[in-house]
Amino acid sequence: MSGLTITLLVMAALIILGLGLYAGKLLAQVKAQAEQKQLKLAQHNADIDKHNHYLVDSIQLIAKAVIEQQCELSEAAIRISRLLEKVYVEKDADYPSLFPAIHQLDAFLADYPTHEGYKALAKKERMRFDIKRAEHELQSKKTIEEECRQLVSFSL
Repeated sequence: MSGLTITLLVMAALIILGLGLYAGKLLAQVKAQAEQKQLKLAQHNADIDKHNHYLVDSIQLIAKAVIEQQCELSEAAIRISRLLEKVYVEKDADYPSLFPAIHQLDAFLADYPTHEGYKALAKKERMRFDIKRAEHELQSKKTIEEECRQLVSFSL
């Protein structure tokens, strides 16, 4: 074997060794990235579970308050509807069809003025709104209370 052949073989071996080391380094980086991704996904899922647990506890608490008549139906309907909207589930849950009376009262109240808008109304106008709200609450009271009984044991 000539000196040139030996030199070329050594250089080829060094190149192959260098490429092998580089490939190993890249594989280690890919593995580290996959582990990081898995950790982030696990943390994200834990955050979602914590968030959902908080929402479920709040929904159950409001439902209990309605059953014990410690919370107005209108306030409960608005709060429960907003909380159900924020619950994260992988498959969409159709909460308006599961709890129609609560969502109907919420929809009825959607155009009602709140806070400063309510205070700015004339006394007669406020009274008119209050009477319409009370009538609607009275009509749906039994159904909403039944839905709240279901929500006391609500879980995901």
